[in-house]
Amino acid sequence: MIDTTKNLKDWFQDQVRGRDDDQLVLSPEFRATQLEALGSNGFPTRKDEEWRYTPLKEVLSRDFGSDETPKIKAAQVDELKQVLPEATHLVFIDGKFSQEYSDSVGSGLAEGLHIHTLESLNPTELSRVEDILANVQFTDDTIFQQMALGFCSSGLYIQVDQNIELKLPLHILHLSSSKESVTFSSGVTVVHQQANSKLTIVQQFASSTKSKATTLPLDAILLDEGAQLDLYKLGLESAETDHISNTSAQVGPSASFRAHQYLLGSHLTRSNLEVKFTGSDAEAILRGIYLGKDDQHLDIRTYLDHAHPDCKSDQHFRGVMNDHSRGVFNGMVLVREHAQRTDAQQSNKNLLLSRAARIDTKPQLEIFADDVKCAHGATIGELDDNAIFYLQSRGISKSDAALMLTRAFAAEITDEIQIESLREHIQVAISEQLSKVTSINV
Repeated sequence: MIDTTKNLKDWFQDQVRGRDDDQLVLSPEFRATQLEALGSNGFPTRKDEEWRYTPLKEVLSRDFGSDETPKIKAAQVDELKQVLPEATHLVFIDGKFSQEYSDSVGSGLAEGLHIHTLESLNPTELSRVEDILANVQFTDDTIFQQMALGFCSSGLYIQVDQNIELKLPLHILHLSSSKESVTFSSGVTVVHQQANSKLTIVQQFASSTKSKATTLPLDAILLDEGAQLDLYKLGLESAETDHISNTSAQVGPSASFRAHQYLLGSHLTRSNLEVKFTGSDAEAILRGIYLGKDDQHLDIRTYLDHAHPDCKSDQHFRGVMNDHSRGVFNGMVLVREHAQRTDAQQSNKNLLLSRAARIDTKPQLEIFADDVKCAHGATIGELDDNAIFYLQSRGISKSDAALMLTRAFAAEITDEIQIESLREHIQVAISEQLSKVTSINV
C-alpha cells in the first residue's frame, strides 16, 4: 500500500528499497540494472539542459494515496473505443491490462500478428523482449525510463511477421480511472516488425474527469528492413494527470516510421521521442500538435540520429497556447560523419493566443557529413490582423474569424491523419477546445 503522506519522490525511493516482485513482469536480472540506476540517479532539474524549460516541482510534490479499486463504467470505455470503431482494441486501466474490455490477445487475431501481454510471456519470449529493451539507449537518459522499466507491472509485446500487411489498426487505450488519490502507472509496449511488414498503432491516453494520476509509458520499437509503422498518440487526460513518456524507434534499412502526436490534455506532458536509423534508405516522418489552455505545460522533445547514409527525416510540429499555458519544442537532428546524402527537415510554428502564454522552441542541427540537405526553422507569433480584417469585411465576427484562422493553422497537421474516424475525432476535440477560448489576442 502507498502511504498517503508520501510524495512521488519519497515513494520511489521506498520502491527502490523494497517492492513485491510478484507484481512486476520483467525478470529480476533485468530489473536489477534499472533499480541500481534508480538508487543512484536523481530527478532532472532546470540545470539539466534537456529539462531547462520543464520544472518538475509540482510533479514530485504530489501526494500518493492508498491503492483503490478502479472506478470505470463500461459505457465510458465503449465511447473511447468509438474513436476507432474498426480496430483491435487493447485496454489498460490504471496501467494494468484489462481482459474484460480488450479483444482477445495471442496469435489468432490476424495472420502474422502476435500480441501478448508482458505478464503472460514464457521465459524465451521474455528474454527476446528484454534483448530489445536492453538495446534502447535514450540520449535523454533520466530516472523516468528506469522507473518505467523497474516498476513495470503490465505491458504488451507486439510482433508482426515478415511480408505481413495488417489492414486494421491496433487501438491501445490507456485509461486512468476516477480515484480520490494520485495513482502511478508505467506500461511498457515493445513492437517488433519483421522485414516488409506494415502496421498502424493508435495510442490513446484518456482519463475520468476526476482522475488523479502520474503515468510513465515507455515504448520500444524495432523495425527490420522495409518495415512500415504509423504510430499515432492522442493525449486527452484530465487536468489532474501528469504524463511523462519515452519512445525509442530503431529504423532499419529502407524502413519507414511515421509518428503523429496530438497533445491536448493533462496538467503536464513531457513526450520524448528518439529515432535512430540503423540502415540506409530509411525515413522518419514526425508530426504533432500541442494545444494548451489554463496552466497546462506541454513539452515535446525529439531526437533524430542519422547514423547511415541516404536517410530522410521530416519534422513538422505546431503549438497553440492560450491563458497561462506553456509549450516547449526541443528538437535535435544529429547527422553523423558517414551519413552522406542525408535529407533532414525540421519545422516548428507556434501561435500565442494570450499575453500570458509562453512558447520555448529550440530546433537544433549537428552535422558532421558534408553532402547533406538539412534545414530547420521556428516561428512564434499572433494571428494575422490583415487576415482577420479580411474575414470581418465578409461579415464574420472578429472572434469567429480568429477561431477560423486558428483551426486552419492546426488543420495543416491534422489533415495528414490517414484514419478518417481518428482525424474527425481529433479535429472535433481541437475545435471544442478552441471554441472555449474567451480571450484571443487579436
